[in-house]
Amino acid sequence: MNSSSADTRGPYSALSWRVTPLSDTNWNRLFLAGLVLMSLQWVQVSIVQFQQLWAVLALVVLIQRAEIRAGVTETLMFAMFLGFALVATFFSGYPHIKMAEQIMKFGFLYPAFYLVGRALGMHYLQRKLPYGYIFLWGWLIFQYAVQYFQVPFIYHPVGFMQDVLYGTFKERNWLAIYFFLTSYLLFLKSTRTPRDVLYFAAIGVGVAVLSGSKSILIPVGMVLLLQVPGRLGLKISLVAAGTGLYIWLFGSELSGHLLQVRLQDERGLAFVQSVQLLSDNWLGYGFGFVEAHFTNLWFVIKGLGAGVNSVFSAPLDLLLIAGIPGLIFWGVFFLGIGLRSIGLLLPIAAWSLINPLHQSEITYLFLGFLIAQGLQNRMANTKLDNRGSSS
Repeated sequence: MNSSSADTRGPYSALSWRVTPLSDTNWNRLFLAGLVLMSLQWVQVSIVQFQQLWAVLALVVLIQRAEIRAGVTETLMFAMFLGFALVATFFSGYPHIKMAEQIMKFGFLYPAFYLVGRALGMHYLQRKLPYGYIFLWGWLIFQYAVQYFQVPFIYHPVGFMQDVLYGTFKERNWLAIYFFLTSYLLFLKSTRTPRDVLYFAAIGVGVAVLSGSKSILIPVGMVLLLQVPGRLGLKISLVAAGTGLYIWLFGSELSGHLLQVRLQDERGLAFVQSVQLLSDNWLGYGFGFVEAHFTNLWFVIKGLGAGVNSVFSAPLDLLLIAGIPGLIFWGVFFLGIGLRSIGLLLPIAAWSLINPLHQSEITYLFLGFLIAQGLQNRMANTKLDNRGSSS
């Protein structure tokens, strides 16, 4: 029987290949290399960042080792989004800037990071992560030191961010995303004790204070509300403390002239203009349209224009790119609809409502990781339920 089944295998069938799995040590090295390179965003060859080279090489290695997986829902939703976006890009007749760069990112780089993250999530489902809070605090201190001493090659001064921490990242928001997502994985792996809550919250608060990225407190608070079982009193205390801290640190931006600027000249005006664009064309405008459109407006919207390739909100920007399929793409990959990962992704989805998280490679790596964990956890729970009902 074995010999006949072996004879019927095609020369290119999966069973005909002898696949040598990666050792746990090599998995750890792969993940840690990615974590380091994702933060060194100024290190690049021509226009290619080292983190992008890492993702491509990691993808090749994992394909060779048969570690890459993607479900039907993920494949179909991505293909639908990309198809509609490409049609809008090439046939809508609207102007576009950096179209090729955006197509390369959404068509290849972001999927590469997602698939590598998916493989990492599968591997670390029942294994300890290769880093801890000591690593994160050490890396945060390193970011501060690099910016303070202006270390060449890995740090570049950015005029409008001199008063906040961004270190080796190109934007302070990418620093905040990095430290939130890495600490989120640690928290999910923990037993969710008060000490674990303190460690996780301390990273979020520390990053908010140093980087000035106040919006990080939103997903941090949501994680504590959603992922800590019971402990109602602790949750209420944390929410009250977080709200007080937010008002104390950033209260001046929520009233007076600064609030008026945000509503009339910045995000409020950007939202109004985006909604107007969608009402004119709900099929989407394609890759590179946002920068072209807001660069050529007769009036200025703060935070948009030359060099800015997205509006402030991920679902809104995806709608502008591909219309309704763009919103579906956000619902599947950022909210986890259809992928049994809503509980895990809800803090990220909420954060993406007010931040363009969809334009960061870091986000897609961790989305893949979390979705892999969500799918496997739900599958394991389903098997346990079936065993219980059959017995």
